[in-house]
Amino acid sequence: MGARDVHPSLRLDLPAAPDTPRMARHEVRDALGGMALDAAAIALAVSEAVTNAVIHAYRDRDPADEPGRVRLTLEVDAHGVLVVVDDDGVGMSPRPDSPGFGVGLPLIANLCDDFAIYQRAGGTSVQMRFGLTDAREDGDQRG
Repeated sequence: MGARDVHPSLRLDLPAAPDTPRMARHEVRDALGGMALDAAAIALAVSEAVTNAVIHAYRDRDPADEPGRVRLTLEVDAHGVLVVVDDDGVGMSPRPDSPGFGVGLPLIANLCDDFAIYQRAGGTSVQMRFGLTDAREDGDQRG
C-alpha cells in the first residue's frame, strides 16, 4: 500500500472510559457502511482493541484523574481497511490481576488479515488490516 493510495476516512480521539468501545464500534460500522468488507468482524476487532486500551493502558492512573485517551484511525484504500488504535498508557506487560481472560489479542489476530502491536515509550499501537470481501457482510444488496 503506497502513501498516495490511502484516504483517511475516520479519526477518533476518545476518553478511556467504559462506553468508549461501544462508541468506537458504532463509528467504525457507520464509516464502513456500503463497503465490501466484513464490517461485523472489523467492529468486533476494534471493540476488543479499544477495550484493551480502556482496561489495561491506564491502570496506573488514579481513578480521580482525567481518563487517558484512545485514538482510532481508520483508512480505506483500494485493497481494504487499515485500523490503528493508539494509547499513551503503560504498555503491555503480564498482569496476574487482569479482569479479562486474555482472549482479546488472539481474537483480533483471527479476525484480521494482518495484525501488529507496537510498543513505544508511553503507549501501545495496535494495527489491524482487513481486506475487501466479495459481498457485504449484512447481505444488503444495495449498490
